[in-house]
Amino acid sequence: MTGRTRAVSLVVVALTALVLVGDAVVSLMSGAYLNLGSGVWLALARDTADGVFYRPLWHGGEYGGTRYFPMLFVAAAALMRAGVPAVASGLTVSMLGLAGLSVAVAVLLRRLAVPSPLAALGTALAIAPYFVHQTAFAVRCEPIAAAFALFGLAAVVPMQARPESIRRIILAAALFVCAFMTKVTCVYGPAAAIGALLLAGRRTAALTLASATVAGGLLFLAAIHVLSEGRAIESFRACALAGSALSSLLSSAAVTRPLTLIGTSHLLTLVFALGVVALAASRAAALRLPALYFLATAGITAVIFTSPGTILTSQIVDAYVAAIVLLTAVTARHAGMFGRAGWAALLGLTVWAAGQNVVRMNGMFRDNLAQSGADGRRHLAEAVAGCATGPLLSESPLVPILGGQTPVVLDPFAFHVVALNRPEVGHNLVERVARREFACIVLEQDPETARGRAWYANVNLTGPVADAVLQHYTLDRTIAGERFYRAAQ
Repeated sequence: MTGRTRAVSLVVVALTALVLVGDAVVSLMSGAYLNLGSGVWLALARDTADGVFYRPLWHGGEYGGTRYFPMLFVAAAALMRAGVPAVASGLTVSMLGLAGLSVAVAVLLRRLAVPSPLAALGTALAIAPYFVHQTAFAVRCEPIAAAFALFGLAAVVPMQARPESIRRIILAAALFVCAFMTKVTCVYGPAAAIGALLLAGRRTAALTLASATVAGGLLFLAAIHVLSEGRAIESFRACALAGSALSSLLSSAAVTRPLTLIGTSHLLTLVFALGVVALAASRAAALRLPALYFLATAGITAVIFTSPGTILTSQIVDAYVAAIVLLTAVTARHAGMFGRAGWAALLGLTVWAAGQNVVRMNGMFRDNLAQSGADGRRHLAEAVAGCATGPLLSESPLVPILGGQTPVVLDPFAFHVVALNRPEVGHNLVERVARREFACIVLEQDPETARGRAWYANVNLTGPVADAVLQHYTLDRTIAGERFYRAAQ
């Protein structure tokens, strides 16, 4: 890179960082990204802080079931035990994950011999888009999981060309296990690493890494099983494939749902198109790892998208970051016109992604979302307190968490899946609603509309639960988009 391109790159990186800080301030003040998923993570953390590590699928007045692995919510629970409020605990851990992700991308790119200014530009682009910010400001595990996986890949890079080091293999395996214990779909990390070692002729290192990673994963699963007294494995088994059958994994949904997302985002469309071009230009041995990393994440993401409960904009983060790593690594390996074109593409994409956030922040300022969001959370907490005459049933676990209560339903999507496999669980909640056992019921969607009926029939809670709410409760008011129902007189 010339002095001029280095300077331009660093200026863009600095401006992108300023945009990230601004977006963090506005998003945290407004709570714009806090949602139902945030509530599930916080509910798991609250349970853990209270001494319940994975609640039962159904026990007394509460319903469990979740697909989530423990790394994020255990860390948040530790902060809660230290006296940090629930939402602040989750956001702290999630934002530390974003910081870790940025460092991990930079470390991996430097290990791949990418020059510092270009590595900084690739790192900025990796964390610049709104959907990456969303994972940090919504309490989600994607940044932490991706950071662990990337650090693991960085540990593997030297082993492709040097004699294997047992210390480095153990380090990589430990990082991959941490990624797995944060998000189960992070198996793309060890898959890419093992494939790269095999292609480099390091069969012993590949076998050792695979064995150590599998052994570590099984050891942690055994620990979770023991600490949860069997509840975690029961929950994972009950929610396996998130309600998807094997046929759905082989159906067109694995292609159509990702294309739906990419088609609605020109940034993603261009990034993945360039990623395919970069694959064709990644014949050098040094590019095997980033190429396999991109292919593995793309494949895993396609499988994830077959699930009807998938939040598309968060699940795309792994594949997006992998595409940026590949683009940056390929650009660094090519000089002349191809290299300059790659640098210009990275620069333009970074400005584009940061610009989208500026536009979004401007809209948030214009609509005064910081104040209205804070007011909405306060009003929700007051409404929860107003339901103190009896238990509160909320589709979103975030609502009772804001009011200082323990959610009755841990995860409404997992409840839907569990009810499909164990109908007696769904019937029990329907019967409790029919008895008007709850002082208030809070729903996300209007079950009287076609969209609402489809939502409860296919995604959250169940259709019979929604029908029972309409039969035995009446809509009282809507607060911050949450529909509060009270028992019909």
